[in-house]
Amino acid sequence: MSLTEAVRELRKHLSESQQAFATRLGLSIRALANYEKDRSPTGKALAALAHTAAEAGRHDLSYEFMRALARELGLGKLKLGLFSSEPASKNPTGYMLVTFEGRNAQDYARAFFETFGRYAYGNVDEKRRAGKLLQDFNSAALQEWRSK
Repeated sequence: MSLTEAVRELRKHLSESQQAFATRLGLSIRALANYEKDRSPTGKALAALAHTAAEAGRHDLSYEFMRALARELGLGKLKLGLFSSEPASKNPTGYMLVTFEGRNAQDYARAFFETFGRYAYGNVDEKRRAGKLLQDFNSAALQEWRSK
C-alpha cells in the first residue's frame, strides 16, 4: 500500500471529512488533499498519521507511517526493528527502534519481538513468562551497558 493510499484508508476508517481529518492532524486541507492524491507525507505529518492510526487501532497503517518516517530520517540503512504496541486503557502507545548485531541478530530480534508480543497480547500465563524474560533481558542489557 502506498502512503497516499494509507492516508485515504485511515481517513476512511475514521469516517471523517478531509477538513475534520486535516484539523485532527494539524494540517491544512490542501496538504491533506495532496497527501491523498499524489504526494507522500513527510516529517511531522508522518508522525501525526502514525499516532492517529495507532489510536484508531490501525497498527498496520501506523507501522507504514513509522517506516516512512524512519526512511526519511536516514535510518533505512540501519539494522532496525520497528514495533508499535496496541494502547492499553491507561498506557500510551509507544514505538521502539532497536538495533541487533552479530551472526544471530535476525533470530535474536525475532525472538525478542515475539516475546514482547506475547507480553502485550498473550494470555495470563504467556504474559507472566514473557514479563520474566523481558526483565531478564533488561538486566542483561544493563550489565552489558555498564561494562562498556
